[in-house]
Amino acid sequence: MALPPQLASLSIGPVNAPHVLELYLDYLCPFSAKILLNFVENALPLINGAQAQFRNAVRVILRPVPQPWHAASTLLHETALAAAHLSLEDPAETASIERNAFWQASLELMRNHQKWYEPATANSTFDSVRDDIAKTVAPALDPSIVRSTSIEADLRSKTRISPEGNTGTSVVPDLKYCIKIGRQNGVHVTPTALWNGIIEPSVSSSFSRDDWQSFFEARVPRAKA
Repeated sequence: MALPPQLASLSIGPVNAPHVLELYLDYLCPFSAKILLNFVENALPLINGAQAQFRNAVRVILRPVPQPWHAASTLLHETALAAAHLSLEDPAETASIERNAFWQASLELMRNHQKWYEPATANSTFDSVRDDIAKTVAPALDPSIVRSTSIEADLRSKTRISPEGNTGTSVVPDLKYCIKIGRQNGVHVTPTALWNGIIEPSVSSSFSRDDWQSFFEARVPRAKA
């Protein structure tokens, strides 16, 4: 499951892992927030870390896909992709969620997603919403995990509208990529999970630790002690 070089940080876990779990999520979808926060709490300990039962076996790709019925969603996605551009370039570092600016930004967006629901943003300008998103995300990015000395300003510069034409922000090409791959793979709703490239309808935002344990046990050999 290849990624454009500038979006390498959409992935955590070993890039050569034998299995790939893809999560197609929308930052303004409450069930996307639920599944991502659930995944980090209940699934990640099973696949990440020296003592994890299924360590080195699963690569996880977070694929952002804005749903058009969530009015401000595109603005959140732009900021997440801006964080990807600021991420460290060494995949050995960004394989760890703690060292991955895109994933840290995504978690912060999900924790705060209700701030940008339609009632809260209906009378706001696009630029003021972008300002607020950058201001919210920046403190969650430790300076050691980004290539930036002014995180909020750099996030915002990448989500600033071009003064000419109708090209939007500098991360629009990456946003298009994320949307196109979702369409290509028939992703109509969020969250949607793919296992090794095939849509896996059994994955639920309500999965418990035991559910994730059963999911991986059915698909992944346990790591050798």
